[in-house]
This record gives sequence, C-alpha cells and structure tokens, in this order.
Amino acid sequence: MKWALVVYFLVGGIWQSAEDLKYDGWYRMHFETQEICEQYANRFNSTPGEKIKGVCELSFVDELK
Repeated sequence: MKWALVVYFLVGGIWQSAEDLKYDGWYRMHFETQEICEQYANRFNSTPGEKIKGVCELSFVDELK
C-alpha cells in the first residue's frame, strides 16, 4: 500500500474526488510515506479556495511519484 494525495471538489454541496468526476489531470498522486504525502497536501491546501482540497489516503497501488 502507498499513500495517495486525492483531490476533492465541492460540487452541489457534496465533496467528490477528481476520479469520480472524471477530471483528467487531477487524479491522485502516490507517495512512499504518509509524511511526504502530507507535505504535498499542505502545499496544495495552502492556496486559496473553498471548493477544492487535497487529502492523503491509503491506496492499493504500486506507482510512485
């Protein structure tokens, strides 16, 4: 298992992942550790915006960034 930074968008009052919405280019990025993922999430979430957020989640994928 790897850690993934998953991007969520607030659409119609419901948080949905980029994958669910088919937003190409916004799909999850995978990392070796939670610490690295959280660093990327903090940078991502430091930008202004109330309808988009990045969340680290465990993922069952082998690809790394």
